[in-house]
This record gives sequence, C-alpha cells and structure tokens, in this order.
Amino acid sequence: MPSSANFSKIYKFYDLINTVLTLGFDKSWRGIAINRLSGTSVLDLGSGTGAAFEQLIDYETTAIDPDKKMLELNSFENKVIGTAENLPFGENSFDNVLCSFVWRNVSDTGKALSEIYRVLKPGGKLVLLDMTRPKNLFLRTIHKVGTFKVLHLIGLVTFNLKEYRFLYRSLDFYPQPEDHLVKNNFNDLQIERMGLFDFVYLAVFTK
Repeated sequence: MPSSANFSKIYKFYDLINTVLTLGFDKSWRGIAINRLSGTSVLDLGSGTGAAFEQLIDYETTAIDPDKKMLELNSFENKVIGTAENLPFGENSFDNVLCSFVWRNVSDTGKALSEIYRVLKPGGKLVLLDMTRPKNLFLRTIHKVGTFKVLHLIGLVTFNLKEYRFLYRSLDFYPQPEDHLVKNNFNDLQIERMGLFDFVYLAVFTK
C-alpha cells in the first residue's frame, strides 16, 4: 500500500513530470485510452490539474481529486474533492471512469475498484492508464536507473525531494498489472502494454 505524499507542494509540476517520465507520449497514450470510452459521461478520477481537459471536451466530465490546489488549476466545470476509495456519487452515475497516470498512488485499489463498479452504469467502462516497470529484467533495471536519476534531480532542483522520491517509489508499489489487476465483479478485463520498454499499460474493465 502506498504511503502518502503531499502533492500540494508539487502540483504545478505534476503533469510535467508525467510528460518527462512517458518521454513526451502521455497525451498520445491518454488519447488511446479515451478512444476506448463509450457513452457520454465520464468521471475523470485523479483529474489533478485537468491534463485530460482538451481530450475530454466532447464528454460530460466530472473531475475528482483529493488535492484542492490541483483542482484550482483544473478547467473542468464540475469539480469534486474526493478519493477513489470513497466516491461521493450514487450508483450507476457514469458511463465511464477514466484514470490516467494516478492508479499507482491509490492506497487501497481493491476498495477503489468496488467504488468504481458501484458508480458505473451497467455496461460502463473503467479505462485505466498508468506507468509500471518493464517486464524484462534488463529493461526494468535500465528503467529504474533512469527514473531514479530524473526524479531525484528534479526533486533536488525544486527542493521537494520527498515528493519526487515518492513518485519514484510509486512505480514499484504494486506488482505488474497482469498480476495485480483482477476482474472482481466486472464482466471483462483487458490489459495491453505500450511504450518503447512496455512500461505503460492500458487496462479496460467492463461492468
């Protein structure tokens, strides 16, 4: 289970860090994830500063995030402070839940999945996009060394070493998605890898 970090200290840089760690492909990979959505309504889970705003412009989107400062920079009209483990919405509220590059920071993913299932409409989708480590041991070692250097350097430069060290460790909080993610009550789960080293994954749950 992840420990906590105060993202309020680095809220202005969080999206930039995702861009750096994904080698600049975060937007395009998020676009692939959004193409898997169906219906009209979306809960942008862990919306943060609203990195997906332009890509979700055609959807009825509700943004939720536990960090108030991040939401203050978020351009979505409907914004709610809250966590994945305790979603403040009724049953069958959304056609989709989109979660991009934040799942590894969720403290209790089992409870979060139950809450997401509850608020999804029948046939609705959880589209989950995040980073992990490559499967290959050699590539995993290279990835660890590279992300260690990048995140710790940024942490030192911005005087927020603790928060960036947390982001580095978050890549190892959970096992590989193929081992960690389970269908639970969902009818279907499909997982695919993306990226040069397969360090990004896309998981689509269907209720």
